[in-house]
Amino acid sequence: MNVAAWLHGLGLGQYERAFRENDIDAQVLVQLTADDLIGVGVTSVGHRRKLLAAITALRDATAMTSIPGAPASISAVASRLPEAERRQVTVLFADLAGYTKLADELDAEEVHALLGSFFDLADASVADHGGIVDKHIGDCVMAVFGAPVAHGNDPERCVRAALEIRRRVPMLAAELGRPIGVHIGIASGEVMASGTGSARHLEYTVTGDSVNLASRLTDKAETGEILISDSVHRALAERVDCSEVGELAIKGLAKPVRGWRLRAFHEPARSERQVFVGRKRELQQLEAALVQCRNTRRGGAIYIHGEAGIGKTRLLEQFQVKAAEENFACHSGLVLDFGMGSGQDAIRSLIRSLLGLTGESSQEEIDAAAEKAFKDGTLADERRVYLNDLLNVPQSTELRTLYDAMDNAARNRGKRATVTELVTRVSDRRPRLLVIEDLHWADQMTLDHAANLVETTAGCPALLVMTSRIERDALHELRRATIADQPIVTIELGSLQPREASRLAAAYLDTLGEITKRCVERAAGNPLFLEQLLRHAADSTEGEIPGSIRSLIQARLDRLALADKRALQAASVLGQRFTAEALANLLDQPGWNCADLVRHRLVRPQDDHFLFAHALIHAGVYETLLRSRRRALHRRAAAWFTSRDLTLCAQHLDRGDDEGAPRAYLEAARAQAAEYRAERALRLVERGIALATKRADLSELSLLRGEILHDFGSVSESIAAFEQALAVADVDIERCRAWLGLAAGLRVTDRFDEAFAMLDKAASAAANEDLSAELARTHHLRGNLYFPLGRLVECVQEHERALDCARRANSPEMQARALGGLGDAEYARGRMATAHRHLSRCAELSRASGAGRIEVANLSMVAHTKVYLNEFSDALATAQTAVELAARVGHQRAEIIAHNAACAVFRTTGEFARGKMHQSGR
Repeated sequence: MNVAAWLHGLGLGQYERAFRENDIDAQVLVQLTADDLIGVGVTSVGHRRKLLAAITALRDATAMTSIPGAPASISAVASRLPEAERRQVTVLFADLAGYTKLADELDAEEVHALLGSFFDLADASVADHGGIVDKHIGDCVMAVFGAPVAHGNDPERCVRAALEIRRRVPMLAAELGRPIGVHIGIASGEVMASGTGSARHLEYTVTGDSVNLASRLTDKAETGEILISDSVHRALAERVDCSEVGELAIKGLAKPVRGWRLRAFHEPARSERQVFVGRKRELQQLEAALVQCRNTRRGGAIYIHGEAGIGKTRLLEQFQVKAAEENFACHSGLVLDFGMGSGQDAIRSLIRSLLGLTGESSQEEIDAAAEKAFKDGTLADERRVYLNDLLNVPQSTELRTLYDAMDNAARNRGKRATVTELVTRVSDRRPRLLVIEDLHWADQMTLDHAANLVETTAGCPALLVMTSRIERDALHELRRATIADQPIVTIELGSLQPREASRLAAAYLDTLGEITKRCVERAAGNPLFLEQLLRHAADSTEGEIPGSIRSLIQARLDRLALADKRALQAASVLGQRFTAEALANLLDQPGWNCADLVRHRLVRPQDDHFLFAHALIHAGVYETLLRSRRRALHRRAAAWFTSRDLTLCAQHLDRGDDEGAPRAYLEAARAQAAEYRAERALRLVERGIALATKRADLSELSLLRGEILHDFGSVSESIAAFEQALAVADVDIERCRAWLGLAAGLRVTDRFDEAFAMLDKAASAAANEDLSAELARTHHLRGNLYFPLGRLVECVQEHERALDCARRANSPEMQARALGGLGDAEYARGRMATAHRHLSRCAELSRASGAGRIEVANLSMVAHTKVYLNEFSDALATAQTAVELAARVGHQRAEIIAHNAACAVFRTTGEFARGKMHQSGR
């Protein structure tokens, strides 16, 4: 079993490194006691109890499978595996070269020993760099970086591990006296990570195209070669020394892929095109600390805190240039949680640098630098034993005896005192800038040294600058470890401003135009996110997140307790903005608290909602969910929103691949149309049409689309929509509604004969099914056709029939329409009292039934009829109400009619001045 995966499955992944450093494998794990857990640093009582309970379950399962004839408990095995999810990983295959020939020449025992030596070498290199060995296949090792735990830089880890394997295999060959070599393939991409197997055997593994590609690249590689995929090359950019091998035809892949031959890995050279943008305030703060340190000969500590990729290292680079200009000597140490060579941890790197050494210095140079430090008084001779340890110099027999007699605490105190003395003496000669990067990966010993440096720099001309990501509060641990309460200046590094991000983007790509703008918007001020989006912009699909960004997000997700991880994944289904109540419903855990997600800065509170800290974090978390889990969560969310938000209900059903999504979009569009949000309604109905597979859904959606387009004034598109609805209709009511829609559109375009023909068909279908509402609309539309033709008697008759049918259908809206038609016809005939009665009743019914559009269209005419009836005060009041209502809903024609009614009042009553003022004001 994989111990790291087991720990993360318990939500206790923070102990992975401690378990690895103490060589706790699956065999040792089941034997651990409470005292053992304390010994490896599990200080929390709750965590110890949780681990001991899980160890007991493991022990029981192991005991069952060791009983002869007892079946292995697959459920017990499955419970120990991480949850299935989609992950961004980097896969490595390392295959022995010449194995077949050796297998023919050697006996089985020698072959077994050879393989064992190779596997020991390769497995150790993989583990040292934070990967896991997925399996051994014959003479090949398959390793995975990024599952079950991501580190944010998994391609780099994988490449470093591959280079180490290649470096060590010749040594193994010399040791064994056998001509063996290795060829390696590496690829990155999305995989399915899960327990895989049968009812009799289950194991955690990954499957996907990147696995196949890495295997095929291994086959293509010659002995001693490492071939990497294009995605790995892009992720590491300037950090790898490669030569392109061109397009490779890969079995199982439709298109050839580009491959690269890896020669070496190196720290990136600063790009000549890269510009330093923004951070003016932060840089000024750092420069002020330099000036104060130089003038007072007293330094201090500065802690730069920010999320991955926000620009901490870039700010430091710029600051180091400024420090060098001020005659400060600069020394750096990088905290790594993998791949540290001897003497290459952060504190030892600083000590070497302070003595004028580099990571490539020979043993002779190291010995000479140490002797010089003692001779020139930089260090007292009693510090020799501690400096030897810090420089990894072998102790003399006398000093070894002394060091052996000390306890560990005394050794650590002595080393810290040595560091203090060294920093104090060298800074007296020239001021120093000491840098420790990536403190979030620091172990307790490194933190103790950093705390010691905080105290040391306060009393000498040296500045200590430390950087850390937001996922760990290293500052709190530093302060707790510091004896004196020394102040530490904190700089919280936030996002770049849009203008600054655009300047940075211009340093990478000058010609992408709109693509560059979209990348700037998506990156939301994170320089690394922006760089990776731009790097992949030319060949990535819309919405795709580069693997490098996904890996960073995955690493933050993996550091959460299991319950919080599940909660964040569920929250990603709800969208970038969500409520705690909705999330609790999705989790089926009433009262769920988002405090831990806020503390990890993955989400932030916003009024009564929560917001993902970054849009790409939201998208990256969402992409970790299996499609089946996504569908289930979206459907549950849809049920939650059914009575709260019809649009969100439809969208969740859509994301959940639910067959009810088209019908839900129909209901949501109707609701939006009723609120006069025609644009939104049209978008919803068109999405419903795109999804619809059932004839009835397509028919109703097409009918609604036609109605919305007609209201928009897009008459030709409306006619086309009704024709589409007619084409799929197979019942009278659907055909009737389509013919009615066509008639309405044809009337507006003055195609009266065609409109009458459509109404005849609609009337026949409505009569066959006794569809009172549709009959009412048929008569109403026919009346509207008669009106512009001057056939007013027939117009009145049709509207009276429409009113009768609307009453039988119990439709207040259709009654209002019929009354409006009657009012207009009687007005045109000069029968003002009758017109006023119909129009007033129309406005009242419209208001009562919520048919605002009908009220707006007819209230202005009510004002006109009152003018003719000499009801001037009421006419003016009604006109003013009509003007305000028409202006509010954007009905320009009704607004003009109402203005005319008001002017008619002024003219009739002789209030010309007031009338002119009223007109000019409008």
